[in-house]
Amino acid sequence: MLSLEEKAPSARLVFAAGVLIVGELVGFSARALADVWAWMGFFALTAILAAYGWGIRRVGYVALFVLGALLALRTEATLKDVEDANTGVFGPRPPLDVPVEGPVTCRRNEKTGRRSIDFISRVGPVGLKVIMPLPDGGRVPQMGEVWRVDGWISRARNWSDRYNRRTLWVPQAARVRCVEVVRRDSVRAGWSAASEDLARRAGVGLAWCPELAALNRAILLGRRNELPKAWKRAFVDAGTIHVFAISGLHVMVVAWLLNTALTTVCLPSCARGLVCLPLVWAYVVLTGVRPSAVRAATMVSLFLVASVLGRRPDALAAWSVTALGVYALSPERLFDLGCTLSFVVMFGIVIWCHWSRHFRPWFREGSRWRKCFDGLGVSFAAWVAGVPVAAYAFGRFTPGGLLANVVVIFCVQWMVRLGAGGLVMSFACLPLAAALNNGTAALTWIMAFISEKVAALPFSSFSVRPWTLPMCVLWYAMWVLVLGVLGTVLPRKGRESKKWWR
Repeated sequence: MLSLEEKAPSARLVFAAGVLIVGELVGFSARALADVWAWMGFFALTAILAAYGWGIRRVGYVALFVLGALLALRTEATLKDVEDANTGVFGPRPPLDVPVEGPVTCRRNEKTGRRSIDFISRVGPVGLKVIMPLPDGGRVPQMGEVWRVDGWISRARNWSDRYNRRTLWVPQAARVRCVEVVRRDSVRAGWSAASEDLARRAGVGLAWCPELAALNRAILLGRRNELPKAWKRAFVDAGTIHVFAISGLHVMVVAWLLNTALTTVCLPSCARGLVCLPLVWAYVVLTGVRPSAVRAATMVSLFLVASVLGRRPDALAAWSVTALGVYALSPERLFDLGCTLSFVVMFGIVIWCHWSRHFRPWFREGSRWRKCFDGLGVSFAAWVAGVPVAAYAFGRFTPGGLLANVVVIFCVQWMVRLGAGGLVMSFACLPLAAALNNGTAALTWIMAFISEKVAALPFSSFSVRPWTLPMCVLWYAMWVLVLGVLGTVLPRKGRESKKWWR
């Protein structure tokens, strides 16, 4: 039996990430102790230093567990302060400085004629959707600005959704003012203008169907606020809602496109990595710096840095380092559905790739059947990994997602390629950009059509009681057991590959 020190570095990193996440879950469960988290941290630090001085081994994992619990308790204390000060409808409330972090939507009430706006923001660990009125002639907020408002934050319906996005209601326009204006020559203003310009160019040639243009922007640029609700419901029922998260699939396709373009100009591999790195992060910034995109871009960055340094890329190590960084900096991301789904699905795909590469393939390398089989395997792994998250969050079990994901993932790959081509050609040739955007729209329509038809099939999607955490753990344990049994039956490539983590 191999000890933890004798296992591969990637296995130790996975274990470290798991220890941190479990510690944070324990800390969130013990939220009644949030007020004394600082004292608990002091005593924990003293105990860990004493254990280290006494020569106790493996104190590092204990320290990582304690760190996760303390980070969660500190986040709970911050959340409690925000709720106590700003969730009351009546009584004095301190003004809030809210940054404009997403596109601003302006609406007009037909009865009163008053204008109201809404945008995405955040106060501490709490994500917000700010809804506030504007006085006649008032200026519409811009992305990157900070506005001081006097309003109240809606309460969480239950303890499990306390970190989900809430609504900040601002009743009076007289108590709204801008405290930090984005200068036109600032970097943030430039990124905001570039994002808006790309959203406009993604709709070139699609004026005949605004719904398809909105679907293009949602999948290519992550602008889900423009997505029609009926289509969003179809993707949820079919188990394919993950295509709207700017995540691994999008970022990897963008990185592949950049690498292909740089290869055609005969750029060395090291230089390609250095050039692709900032461009990949530029795409993440332009799409709104979503947690799933940050996760994917961080993993891609680790791969690019490994190639620059001449090291062999390790997907498990990249996933683990990214998980440690994201959840250490923002423990509340454990309750972010998009972030959690992105990490879980990517982990399932990585585990599948690590496991399957130790066995003899059924088809020869490079054949079409081999590519189809690999695509089915990745789709199956993504479905297995994502089922518990969908069942826990939406109360839906989607066996049809196994079938729909095969078509949807293929379409997304070509849709991102055509969409990126349309954005680039919109600067040089509008007719060609319109043709590429219409090709992208055709693929998005196919995805929506397949999702609707799969969701309509008998037993492809049905409501279940929301799964509990033990049920999710049992689901994953069952599939680990299945892989273990198959590993004893399938023929291996060689005797040297006895463990999948090697």
